[in-house]
Amino acid sequence: MPEKKLNVFLHFRKAGGTRMVNLALANGESLWDNHDNGKPCDSLGAVIDLTKLTIEQSLNFIEDAISMGKSFISVARGKSFIEAAIRHPQVRTICSLRDPKKTCLSNYNYDFYLVEAHDRNLSGYIQRTQYSNPYTKSILHGGNDDEFNQQSVGEAVSILQNFDVLIELGHPDSDRLISQHLGWNNFDVKSHSTQAEDRLWKVVNMIKKGRVIRAVTLMLGRKRGTPEEVPEATIHLDQELMNRLFKPG
Repeated sequence: MPEKKLNVFLHFRKAGGTRMVNLALANGESLWDNHDNGKPCDSLGAVIDLTKLTIEQSLNFIEDAISMGKSFISVARGKSFIEAAIRHPQVRTICSLRDPKKTCLSNYNYDFYLVEAHDRNLSGYIQRTQYSNPYTKSILHGGNDDEFNQQSVGEAVSILQNFDVLIELGHPDSDRLISQHLGWNNFDVKSHSTQAEDRLWKVVNMIKKGRVIRAVTLMLGRKRGTPEEVPEATIHLDQELMNRLFKPG
C-alpha cells in the first residue's frame, strides 16, 4: 500500500479531472469539507484562490490541510502553489493530461451543450474565448499569448517532470498507474463526459432554456467539430509539452 500523503491534483479542464476527483471520493480520500470539484472553498462556498499565495503561504496552506487530515485537493493553476506542493515531503503531486486537440474540442462541446457557448463552429469558439495552450498557461499561470514560447514549454515540462504521478488520459495503463501509486482500486465512477453520463441532465437543461434543437442533437450523439479542425497554433505549445513528457526521444 502506498504511503498516505496529501494528494495535490493539478486539474486541467476536460482532461480527465472530474473523474480523478470522483475516484478520490470513491476510494475514501478526505477532501475539503466544502469543495468545488475538489478545489477547496471557504465557508461561503467560494473557491479559495490558491494562485495568489506565495510559496511560503502555499506551504502553510498545505501544512494546515495535512493537520486537518485532508488527503486530496485539486488546483486549477498557480505556479507557486504547484512548486510548494512538489517541495513538500508529505505531498504527492498528480496531473492528468489529454491530447490537446481532443481537450480543445471537448471544451467546445461541453460549453455548447451546457448552453454557455452559442458559437456555431469550433473556430468561432476558439476566437471568442481566445483558447490557446491551456496546459502551458495554467502551469505558468497567466501571461499574454506573445509571452509564451518554446522556453515556456521547457519550463512547464521541467515542473511536470517533478510530479509523482503523470497520467496520459486514454492510455491503457493509466488506471494501473493510479492504483500502483495511489492505492486506489475502485474505478467505477462517472467521468463527467458530455456524450455519456451527463447527457440526460444536459438535455433537460437545454430544453428548460428553450434549446430544443440543440437537445435533440445531443441525444443523437452528435459531436460538433473534429480534432482536425483545431488550429495547430492554438495547441502547438501544449502538443510539444505532451510529446516531451510522454514520447521522449
